[in-house]
Amino acid sequence: LNDRAAAYMPMPIKVTGTNASPTWGSVQGFDATTGALQSIYLKHNVGLGPDGALRRANVDDGMHPVSKSIGANINFDLEDGWKITNNGRFSSNSGGFIAPFPAEVGTAASILSAAFGPAGTPSFFPAGSTLSYANDGTPFNTANGLVNRIHMFDTQLNNFDNFMNDLRVTKKFEKAGLGITAGFFKSVQNISMSWLWNSYLQEVSDSNPRLLNVTDPSGNLLSANGLYAYGTPAWGNLARNYDTQYNVSAPYLNVSFDATENLSFEGGIRYDKGKVRGSFAGGKSSVFDVNNNGIIEAPEKAVNAVDTANETAVHYDYNYVSYSVGGNYLLNQQQSFFARISKGASAKADRILFSGLNYLDGNKINAKDILTQMEVGYKQKFAKGYVFATLFNSKTTEEGGYEATSNSIIKNDYKSLGLELETAYNLADNFNLRGGFTYTKAEITSGANNGKDPRRQPKLMYNFMPTYQFTKSRSNNIGLSFIGQTKAFAQDSNQLVMNGFVVINGFVEFGITKGLSLNLSGNNLLNTLAITEAEEGSITENTTNYVRARPFPGRSLAMTLAYKF
Repeated sequence: LNDRAAAYMPMPIKVTGTNASPTWGSVQGFDATTGALQSIYLKHNVGLGPDGALRRANVDDGMHPVSKSIGANINFDLEDGWKITNNGRFSSNSGGFIAPFPAEVGTAASILSAAFGPAGTPSFFPAGSTLSYANDGTPFNTANGLVNRIHMFDTQLNNFDNFMNDLRVTKKFEKAGLGITAGFFKSVQNISMSWLWNSYLQEVSDSNPRLLNVTDPSGNLLSANGLYAYGTPAWGNLARNYDTQYNVSAPYLNVSFDATENLSFEGGIRYDKGKVRGSFAGGKSSVFDVNNNGIIEAPEKAVNAVDTANETAVHYDYNYVSYSVGGNYLLNQQQSFFARISKGASAKADRILFSGLNYLDGNKINAKDILTQMEVGYKQKFAKGYVFATLFNSKTTEEGGYEATSNSIIKNDYKSLGLELETAYNLADNFNLRGGFTYTKAEITSGANNGKDPRRQPKLMYNFMPTYQFTKSRSNNIGLSFIGQTKAFAQDSNQLVMNGFVVINGFVEFGITKGLSLNLSGNNLLNTLAITEAEEGSITENTTNYVRARPFPGRSLAMTLAYKF
C-alpha cells in the first residue's frame, strides 16, 4: 500500500442565537460543505526534521500510509478432533500525516492581538501590526474580514512496524457439547513518529485561500510567505519525537457449552502483559536560517525543533485481565434471547507520553482504559423480516490521554445505558425496508464535568433505507438512505449544542446487459450542513460567532460502470 488522501479538518462555521438554541451556517465566502483549508498557496511545510536537518513536507500528501505486509496461516488436524491453528503477520509501516488545522478563526484585529500564555501575557504581535497577502503584498481586504490561524499538523511516521501472531489449539467434545480453545497472542509494535508543526495565517475563503503576512508598525515583516512561527507558540510549541516499542504477550482460554438443544453458553478469559520501552523528546528553540538566504528573518529567530539531547526514558510494564461470559436461549427457530457480560481494557500507548508522569513505573501512570459492559438481547425472525434488539449498560475508565487539538489531558470516566434496534421488512417481493437506531443515555462520572453528557454523544442515532427493484432483473434497483441523529453537546461542559440532522443518500442501478451494470449514487443529496464535532464549547449569545466545526461533506455524485465475468 502506498496511498495518499486529503485529510479534512474542522472548518470555520458561523453560529448565532444561544448556546441552547444555536443557528449554524456557512461563513460569507466559505461554504462549509465544500470548502477546505488546503490551497495552492500552501503547498509545503518546511522546518527542521527530527535529526535537526532541513526538511520539506508536501501538504498534498495528506494521509500517506506506506505499508508492506506478509503473513501466513497454518492449520493442523490432529487425532481425536484436536486442531492447531497459527496466524502470523509482519507489516512494515511508515509514511506521514499532514493537514492544515484551524487553531483559531477570528477577525484580523482579534488574531493580531492574541496572546499565547496566562493572563497578562503581551500579544504575540506588536500593537498596530497589519496584514497583507503573501503572494502579492496588497493589504488584507477579504470581504468577510476573517482570518484562520493555521497549525500545520505535520506528523512524520518513521517506523510503525508490527508483528502479530495468534497460536491456538481447539477441541470439540461432541457428546458433552463442550468446546475448548486455548491460545497465545503475541504482538510487537513500534511507534516512532515526529511532530513537526508550524503556524500560518490564512484568509477565510473556500477558493484557494491566500496566506497572510504580518508587518509591524515600523514596516518590518514578522512572517514569511504566511508562516509566522516555526512551531506552534499558541499551544506551547509541539515539536516532539517518539521512539517506543510495545510488546504484548497474552494467553487466553475460551470455552463453549451446549447445555441443551436450546441453551448454550460461552466464555473466555485473557491475560495481557505489556512491556513498553523507548523514549520521547519535546522541543527547543534556536536561531536557524531555514530558507538559506543568509538573513535571519523574524520567524527564524525562534525555530522550534526536537530536543534530542534531552529525551525522556520510557520503561514500564502493565497488565490486565479481560473476560467475557454469555449465553443464548433458543425459544424456537424464529426467536432467541441472549445475554453477555464483559470486561476489558486498552493501553494508551503514545497518548500518555505528555503528562509529566513517572514513565519508569507502570503503577504510577494511567497506562490503560477499562471498559465493563453488560448486554441483554432478543432476536425475532418473521416470514418477511426480522427484529434484533439489544439493551446495554457500560462503564468506562478513561483518564490521562492527551488531546492535541484542545491542548489538554482528557480525564473523563463515563457510563452509558442504551438500546440498539435493527430491523428489516419486505413489504413486497420488490420492495424492502431496512433500518435501525441506537438510543444512549451517557453520563460523565468523574472530574470537573461529573454528571454531564459526554461531548458529541447524541441521545439517538438512526438509519433507514428503503430499496425498490423496478424491473424483474435483479440488477435494476433504486434506493435511499436516511442517516441522522438528535442534538449533542459540542464539549463536555454541556453549553453549546450541535443541532440534530438527517443526511439523505441515494443510488440507482441499471442492468445494461448480462454482467454489465451502471450505478449512479449520491451522498448528502440535500447538501445538509450536518455538524458532528466542534472545538469551541460555548458562544457569546445573541451575536455572531465564528467557531471551528467538522461538517459532513456536501453533495457528491458518482457513476460506476461494472462488468462481471
